[in-house]
Amino acid sequence: MIRLLEFEGKELLKKNGFAVPPGALHGVGAPVGAGPWVVKAQVLTGGRGKAGGIRFADTPDQIEAHAAAIAGLTINGLRVQEIYVEQRVEVQREFYLAAMVDRDRGRPVILACAEGGMDIESVPRDKIVECTVDPLVGLRDYTVNAVVRGLGADASLAPALAAAVRRLYATLVAEDAELVEINPLIVDGAGNVVAADAKVILDEDAAFRHRDRKAVPDGTPFEMQARELEVIGIELDGDIAAMMNGAGMTMATLDQITAMGGSVRGLVELHGVMWRGAEHIAKVIDLMRTLKPRVLLFNVYFQFRSLDTIAEGIALAIGQAGGDMPPVVVRMRGVREPEARAILEKVDCFVTDDFATACEKAIALSKAAKEN
Repeated sequence: MIRLLEFEGKELLKKNGFAVPPGALHGVGAPVGAGPWVVKAQVLTGGRGKAGGIRFADTPDQIEAHAAAIAGLTINGLRVQEIYVEQRVEVQREFYLAAMVDRDRGRPVILACAEGGMDIESVPRDKIVECTVDPLVGLRDYTVNAVVRGLGADASLAPALAAAVRRLYATLVAEDAELVEINPLIVDGAGNVVAADAKVILDEDAAFRHRDRKAVPDGTPFEMQARELEVIGIELDGDIAAMMNGAGMTMATLDQITAMGGSVRGLVELHGVMWRGAEHIAKVIDLMRTLKPRVLLFNVYFQFRSLDTIAEGIALAIGQAGGDMPPVVVRMRGVREPEARAILEKVDCFVTDDFATACEKAIALSKAAKEN
C-alpha cells in the first residue's frame, strides 16, 4: 500500500474537484492567505490533535512558534515528517465521508456519518451509513441519495453533498485507491463543502499506472525501525521475541511456538546483515527489547557463515543490558558451533542445538515470567 500524508491527500482531492483550504508546507513561501491559520503535523498516524500536533495561530509569529514545537514531536512512535499550514475555515457542520475497497465483499463501500471530526471507530454502528457499489454497474443515483439521506442534512445542502459523494467515488476509481477518507468534510460559513482533512491509501499494485508515485513503508514503529537496521521485523502481541535467519526458519519458529502453546511478541529475520558485525546484531537485539518480551529466543542455523558473529552480538547485547535483559534462549547449529558456544558460556543464557528443546524452554520461561 502507498499511504499519503494529509497534504498529499488534499492535493489528490483537489485534483479530483474537491474544495480544500488553501495551504502549504511550512517554510515554503509566506503563510497562505489571511489568518487565522491551522498548523498541522504531517505524520502517518492518527491522534495528532491529542498529541499536540494540530495548533491554531492568529499571527505569523504564532505559526513559527507552533511549527518549532510540532517539529520536535513523536506521535504514536512516529517522527513528524513535515509541517503543513493552512487557512482556518469557519465550520458550520461537520460530516464523515469515506470510500474504500472492501476485499471481503469484493466491491467498493461508501461510508458516511453526520458526526464528522470524530474517530469513526468510536461512533455507534447504527449512526454510520454504509452503501456498497457494484463495480460493474458503478455509482448510481439511488446509492448517492441513500448516503445523502443518511447524513440528515438540510435539503439546501443535498446537491453539494451528492456532488461530494460522486467526486469521492470517482477519486477512488481514478486514483486506484484502497481508501479515501475525509474527516471532517465541513460546511463553511458561506455554505461551501470543503475537505478539511484527508487520509488516502493507494493500491501499490497499480503504481505502474501512476509513474510519479512512490511507496511509503507501512508498519508499526518497531517494524519501521527494523527496516532502518536492514532486518525484517514483525510485531505481534504475545510473549516471546524471536530472531532467526531465513524466512523458512522464521515461519517454522512461529508455527512451532504456537503449536506448543506459546505466543510470539515479535519476529526478526536477519535478512543478510551478518556482514555488519556483532555490534549491529546487538543493536537489533536492543530493538527487540523495546517490545518488552518475556523471553528472547534465537534460532540460528548457518551452513555457510560462521556462528561466531551472532554469538558475539548476543553476548554484547546481554552485557550492555545488564539486569534489564529478559531470559535468553539460543538454539544454534552450523559452522564454528563449538567456538560460538564458548562465547555464550560467558553470559547468562540457555544454549541448545535442538529446535524443539529451545522452543519448550522459551515457552516455559515465558509462562514462569507471566506468573511472577
